[in-house]
Amino acid sequence: MTLLAVTGLTVAAGERRLVDAVSFAIAPGEVLGLVGESGSGKSLTALSLAGLLPEGIAVTGGRADFAGQRLTGLTERGWRALRGRRIAMVFQDPMASLNPFMTAGTQVMEALRQHHAEPSAALRARCDRLFREVGLDAALHPGRRPHQLSGGQQQRVVIAMALAGDPELLLADEPTTALDAAVQAQILALLRRLVADRGLAMLFISHDLGVVASVSQRVGVMRHGRLLEIGPVGRVLRAPSHPYTRELVDARSRLAGEVRAAASGEEVVLRVEGLAVAYPGQGAFAAPRRVVEGVDLTLARGEAFCLLGASGSGKSSVARALMGLAARPAGRVELTGRVLPPGLAARRDPLSRRIQMVFQNPYSSLNPRLTVLQALAEPLMTAGVPRAEWRARAGTALAEVGLAAEHLDRHPHALSGGQRQRVAIARALLADPAVLVCDEVLSALDASVQGQVLALLQRLRRERRLAVLFITHDLGVARYLGGQVGVMAEGRIVERGDTAEVLDNPRHAMTQGLLAAQTLLPAA
Repeated sequence: MTLLAVTGLTVAAGERRLVDAVSFAIAPGEVLGLVGESGSGKSLTALSLAGLLPEGIAVTGGRADFAGQRLTGLTERGWRALRGRRIAMVFQDPMASLNPFMTAGTQVMEALRQHHAEPSAALRARCDRLFREVGLDAALHPGRRPHQLSGGQQQRVVIAMALAGDPELLLADEPTTALDAAVQAQILALLRRLVADRGLAMLFISHDLGVVASVSQRVGVMRHGRLLEIGPVGRVLRAPSHPYTRELVDARSRLAGEVRAAASGEEVVLRVEGLAVAYPGQGAFAAPRRVVEGVDLTLARGEAFCLLGASGSGKSSVARALMGLAARPAGRVELTGRVLPPGLAARRDPLSRRIQMVFQNPYSSLNPRLTVLQALAEPLMTAGVPRAEWRARAGTALAEVGLAAEHLDRHPHALSGGQRQRVAIARALLADPAVLVCDEVLSALDASVQGQVLALLQRLRRERRLAVLFITHDLGVARYLGGQVGVMAEGRIVERGDTAEVLDNPRHAMTQGLLAAQTLLPAA
């Protein structure tokens, strides 16, 4: 029996087609995965099925039928009868779905009140059951606010809210993208169990082929708004019929298995000894809370050092401390042979220009009101480069990262995710750094674009002899970069060494857990 039937669905902004004649069907208890690069139309397809398309974008052709009811052309009143009740959605960033001022329990109770006209005691019982169903402690977690929960716990609360109306169809749009491998595996297992236990139909959107393979029975591949290929996961990923699908599978396979050699005999440009990182405690008289303790690492010119670990292990805190964005109560940091002062003083030291950071979300790190030229002008102005030279220097920087001078006059919204990340890298390079810190810079990109950005970083390492500190939860990325790896748990590096040796022969339980949790494509 078909629960959702989509036939020739077309979504457009004016004359421009963003989703072009897409057709598929989903049955109860089935998961259909949609994969494709950023801008392929995956999310717009899901949003159209929930009546949540942005202003200026509309369904202009085709139809979608849910349980015999036509969705295309529904009024807002008609959508309110379905959305949240029979059709629910889980988004990529749980913090964007949660109110930071309300406890998790209050937010789930609010969702329940919208869908069930029952006494408070009955609703509280439902709330407790939902928390237990998504793997949270019904006595502990309802009283916590979002910032007191880990990323995985936040996403479990969002899933509980989505389940509050007892939906028949769940639209999951990149629900595990920002999670480390171990937590990602837990959320995927939860979604699989919910589909089995509740008989849910689910449309699962991801750019990660391994994730889709682990949760879906069938997969559709999208590009430029069109559905290029659809079929059983094993058949599509083992024997893809479309060239683009083969490209995605090949890119994912390369990331999963290719190992690069570390640089040797080079000058050490970053030396970290006994690093501790602390954040202010909660409350006026609370002591600072240490999240990193006793971290040592060295990085030579042209070398890569990967920091791996679960969410909350301290990886990003190490990066923030090196950039002067977090308090460093203990430890010594040497950059190109000079000691870098701790805390905000590091940002005022001219030496700090020799270490630059590229963040996870390039859209957040680029000012949406500034053109690419204006964004790249900032480091040039800081370096005292005359204004007359800005455009030429910025154009040269873009060429180095594989973009054309025509991109200088575009705003971030007019760039793809991969292009925005290249602009962020170009901006960092204009400061002529010796060390580039990359904090989860690939997690929001599809596999083919990940490969392009990684190839760019490898080239920059080789041509500029640039040292790269790479923070990631993706073991395939660590293998690709090669060099050295450090595995973090509870603020400490618990295992380190040559990347191939550590990942092929893990000794610590944390490393073994990360390897066991990684998502893989089906064997050929």
